[in-house]
Amino acid sequence: MYGSIEIYKIGRWLFFLLKIFKVVNLLILILLIAGCIDESQNITLGENSEKPVYTKKTLPTPNEGNYDSEGIIKNELAIADNKDHELWNQTVKEYLQDDLWIDRDIYDSAHILMTPLHAAFKLSELDWQNDFAEHFKRFSNEIVSKNNNVSNNKLNRLQYLYLYSQFLVLAESEEKQELIPDNTKEILLDELELHWKEPAWLWGREPFSSGMAERLNWKLNNKNVPKSYYRAIFDEELFMFAIAADVRSYEKLTTPENLWSPLVTEILSFSAKVFNKEVEFNEDGGWLFQPGVWSEHPDYAYVGHTEKIVGMKMMPRKNISMDSSHSHRFPLWLSSLSNAYKEDSQEKEYYEKLLEGLKYQFLNKVIVNPTSDFSGYRINNFMDGWNGIYRWGYSTQGENNGYGPYEQSGTLIEGWWGFLESPQVSSIFKDMSNLFPLEENVVKLYVGPNTTRERHPLATWPNYFINGFGELNVRLMTKLMANKD
Repeated sequence: MYGSIEIYKIGRWLFFLLKIFKVVNLLILILLIAGCIDESQNITLGENSEKPVYTKKTLPTPNEGNYDSEGIIKNELAIADNKDHELWNQTVKEYLQDDLWIDRDIYDSAHILMTPLHAAFKLSELDWQNDFAEHFKRFSNEIVSKNNNVSNNKLNRLQYLYLYSQFLVLAESEEKQELIPDNTKEILLDELELHWKEPAWLWGREPFSSGMAERLNWKLNNKNVPKSYYRAIFDEELFMFAIAADVRSYEKLTTPENLWSPLVTEILSFSAKVFNKEVEFNEDGGWLFQPGVWSEHPDYAYVGHTEKIVGMKMMPRKNISMDSSHSHRFPLWLSSLSNAYKEDSQEKEYYEKLLEGLKYQFLNKVIVNPTSDFSGYRINNFMDGWNGIYRWGYSTQGENNGYGPYEQSGTLIEGWWGFLESPQVSSIFKDMSNLFPLEENVVKLYVGPNTTRERHPLATWPNYFINGFGELNVRLMTKLMANKD
């Protein structure tokens, strides 16, 4: 028999243990309410363990980059699906295996790879990012080697370098620095200096010996010229502005301001002068870039005609605007220029204003909706809404041939107009993504007169519109824009 003292001691211990049990349960309840215990984790008991074993859940695949460290979806709307991966592997992945900086391919690759490049980073597709990283690693090694095979065509080279500068900014801004070749910034600065300072050509005169800055000053300060197009700001200069803007965006992320490139600052100052002086705003909120400046150029000699007629006579239009095909780069150019500046700067405010005006111009003057007899979207040939003949008798078209009404619409499928980031434009791309495979008459119009120059098999028209490449670009742009809506 236990004595009264022993019974009292046992009772005291039982009471103490009960209080501990209540405290532990209370702590567990508090942790659950505070969210410190993740009930979504899989909890299992080990075979020889008396305590619960917490097993971390496996993150979804294949595009693991769309999930954070806790397995939470970063953006549910912008996820590449199995169809996207299938199309990527049969087009972009294969395309990037080749040296696309050679004369044959450098022009096309700079255009049709821009949307996939953005998708690789903005949709967090790690394998796709690596595809581009391997490609640009090869390029960065090639361009610094003697007797390299990088095209020396100045314009085409600059177009490809813009793809390269966009890769630099995207990789840095998405914190994927390990993908950037070590000498990327230096390559871009060297190329900017080369093209900025070497003698700059112009029609009807000797080159400007001091380079592109001298040529730009001449264009900005001379209204009375022998031919209207002598003062046209053309693609060489516009791509230079955009590449310089990307380098500045990279410097903002990586470099103290006092060490920013003076050359980049100079180029950007000329860009600001050009866009402030050469843009003409319309009363409706849209704008045109140098209207009338191309009116005397041979490419625009037949724009007054709206029907292809063998043997037709020249019919220019005095105030004709820039063609819509070349203009499809403006959304991304202006985005690059905007991003080069601080949030509260006047320059950024102005470039954002230009982007808004360009949205209006595109939606109200350029894009043409499907009709009962034509299922695809089309674009008018010129930015003011005019739809006349372009490049009649051009060297790659042949005699009595050129772009008739709507026959520049194929550039829609490259995706660049999607960088306008407008809900209305997003809706257009979503509709276009549902039109594949394209009807035969749509493909025929998109191809237009085609070109006689040699192209990569994956980029040749009409193949581009039916082999999955064009479809992928539209699908990816649709998802990129879903992020912005």
